[in-house]
Parts: sequence; C-alpha cells; structure tokens
Amino acid sequence: MTRFNIDTCAMLVEFNAGVWTARKLDKSASEEIVADKRAGSKDAARVNKHLLAGRHELETIQKHVGAIRTYVYENTLPWSDSGIRLLPTSKFMDFNDRMAKEEERFAELVNSFVQVYPSLITAQAMALGDMFDRNEYPSANEMAHKFSFRLNYMPVPQAGDFRVDVGNEAQEELRNKLAKLADERIESAMKDARERLKSHLERMMERLKVEEINGKVSKSRIHDSLVEGGLELCDVLKALNLTGDPVLEKARATLESVLRTVDVDDLRKHDSARVEVRTQVAEIMDKFKF
Repeated sequence: MTRFNIDTCAMLVEFNAGVWTARKLDKSASEEIVADKRAGSKDAARVNKHLLAGRHELETIQKHVGAIRTYVYENTLPWSDSGIRLLPTSKFMDFNDRMAKEEERFAELVNSFVQVYPSLITAQAMALGDMFDRNEYPSANEMAHKFSFRLNYMPVPQAGDFRVDVGNEAQEELRNKLAKLADERIESAMKDARERLKSHLERMMERLKVEEINGKVSKSRIHDSLVEGGLELCDVLKALNLTGDPVLEKARATLESVLRTVDVDDLRKHDSARVEVRTQVAEIMDKFKF
C-alpha cells in the first residue's frame, strides 16, 4: 500500500454507553426447571428475569443508544477490535455536533427514568408476582450511576512515535511493526467501505428483480430507503474514502448519478423502470468488480 499520512486526514473516536440491563438471575426458578426436567446438571438451565418486564421507560433509553451506535458505525470506519473507529477529519464538526445533541437527549431520558423509577418498582411487585424481590432493585440514588455516556477522540498514532528506551535497533523494529499494523488497519477500513457499497448494490439487485413464477409476475416491495439510503451512503462514502481509492470513488459517483434520476414511485408502479435501474446497477457491479 502506498504510504500516506492517515493522521492528517482522520482521527480515532471511541463511543461507549452504559445502560442498566434490569435483568437478574433467578436461582430458585432455575433450580425448579432443572428439577422438573430431571436434567443431569444444575447448570443446565438459567432463568433470567426482567425486573422491569412490561415497562417501556428503560427500553426507550436502550433504543436511543442503539440508534447512536448505528450513527457512529455508518459515519466511521473500523480501526481496532476494541471498538475504536476511524473518523475523517472532514466529518468531525458535523459528527461532534450530532453526538453532543445525542448525549443531551440521553441525559434527558435517563433523568426522566430515574424520576419515575421508584413508582416502577411498586408496579413490578404485582407484575412479577412471587418472582418479585425488592432487594434486587438498586436504590434510586444508585440508579443514576447505572448509566454512562462516553465519547473520546484520539489522534491516529504515528509509526515513529516511540518514547521507550529499548535501543535504536529495537525502536526501528517497533516502528516497522506499527507501520505495518497501520497499513493493515487502513486496508481493513477501506474494505469495510467497499463492502458497504457492494451490500447496497446487491440489495438493489434483489429488490429490483422482476421475474415470472408459475405465470405470475413476482417482485419485491420497494421502500424509500432503497433510494434515499443509497444517496446517504454515497454522501458518507465520499468522506470515508480516506485513501482516495479511485475505483471506490468512481463506483460511488456512478451510483449517485443513477439514484438522482430515480423516482421511487416509478419503481413501484412500472416494471420497466425497475428493469432499467437494475440494469444500470448491474453495470456498476460488473465494471467496478463488485
């Protein structure tokens, strides 16, 4: 891979959110099932009860965090197994502004949950019946600490950035290893970007298929996301193409050009429109080897 300064066009971002699971192992129920089914091991079954079963307040927070994770994933590239992601510097301002709003919303949801938490416990006494145990619920003061929102930015490490006294020869080896690792991670990140485009192209090929089965025309339902999501992906990939991969950029630009001329309603109403767009997508996949 051609060497280039990744640290000047991208940074590392780490997002973590902690949410109370509201689940507890019910040892008594687990033992009952094991005994009832005459299992040979006491660990054959584990019953986890949902302490807030039937309540939506906690689920709202969980869904919000899930949506944030999706946003982070869609606007960054993979970097390490620990969950650290690669963020183009060109997207930093928009990304940071969006995450600030998401954190504010997260805090609002958590605060609302903590306020109603005591009343939820009372309601669960009836919902859980004999499975209810007040001691399994954290206090209201403890509950606020069951949630966390952490967003950290870090520079991409440079191959020559070693401050350890191991001798010149050892430092050179360390620099070479880090440079190789950086190249591998960059290639993995770009592979992820190409796979995203390939995945959407394949989705379009499948959704736009028109075929006759047993004398009847068969076709899939077309959702707005097929076009709108494709355009959003094209916009994101323009920033995520950190190495300036010409093949990826040409394929992205070609798909964007096609999608800007597509009317979703036409795809729904006219089979000929589906066939035409599907042919164009097939040409992109063939031309750019996706």
